[in-house]
Amino acid sequence: MSTIYYLYIKEHTKTGLKYLEKTQAKDPFKYTGSGKYWKRHLYKHGPTYNTKILLMTCDKDELIETGKFFSNLFNIVGSPDWANLKIEEGDGGWAHINQNKEN
Repeated sequence: MSTIYYLYIKEHTKTGLKYLEKTQAKDPFKYTGSGKYWKRHLYKHGPTYNTKILLMTCDKDELIETGKFFSNLFNIVGSPDWANLKIEEGDGGWAHINQNKEN
């Protein structure tokens, strides 16, 4: 059975803060997200958000390319409208930085 990846935007219904993320969870609408800033925001303002699916795919390369595209299009790292601390590359975290101790 193939893994299904979802790329989506969560938007907080009270504050309007957005979060771009991917998941392999069976129900991306119930999955709250894993970002540190996003989770703190939900704790402070309540877990009320809408979910918009941008992509559903079994192709990891398509997920990565689409995540990078939307990350750059929306400037998710540089914009105060977004809770992302890094671009969405489908890697699930900071492993690429943690592998290189000099960083």
